[in-house]
Amino acid sequence: MTHQHPVRSVMKTNVATVHPETPFKAAAALLAAWGVSGAPVVDNEGVVVGVVSQGDLLERKAGRVRRRRLHRKATGQFVADLMTTPAITVEQEADVSRAARLLEEHRIHRLPVVDSAGKLAGLVTRGDLLRIFLRPDTEIRAEIREEVIERVMCVDPRDLFVSVHNGVVTLKGQLERASLVTMMLEFARRVDGVVEVRNELTAKLDDARLGEGAAAQGSVGVFGAMLKK
Repeated sequence: MTHQHPVRSVMKTNVATVHPETPFKAAAALLAAWGVSGAPVVDNEGVVVGVVSQGDLLERKAGRVRRRRLHRKATGQFVADLMTTPAITVEQEADVSRAARLLEEHRIHRLPVVDSAGKLAGLVTRGDLLRIFLRPDTEIRAEIREEVIERVMCVDPRDLFVSVHNGVVTLKGQLERASLVTMMLEFARRVDGVVEVRNELTAKLDDARLGEGAAAQGSVGVFGAMLKK
């Protein structure tokens, strides 16, 4: 399995937080003082129970009531009345790719990071995740050679050509079977910082239709399980 970055490796740990009983004005002042557009809402045990944003506060300030369910926000005096709940969170041990998917799926800009008990551990933003794609090309190339080619695929890196330019990976050379080419490409795409993988690999044996052999099935099964991790 190639090395992946857990969310805790990129998250911020110094996070502005509010409590459900925090008054509206105090929450607005805190966001302004920290220069942030939103903050996790935590209870007395540190468990994340919601998120409050500038948008939530503006709905209260403007007194907008477009639908019945917004009435509480428009008249609320405390964060418990204004916050968005339940909060979308991500586990600190999860891979950064999961955090990226959550941000995109829910169209949000920040995610509270929690531990196994649901307590706040930090905060991750789109900018934090973007840093992953700023990895030097030399670092990406080294990981593909050492982790993907040598450790996972058990192929001598000297037998293949690997180049990385602006995150775009090019793989050249020959492998024993076509199925191994597919696996190698998939693992290479999973390396943090990779933008695209260009395939110039060839295979000595086209085993795409040889799924009936026990050996072929075993090989695909093992690598398939690794891909799901």
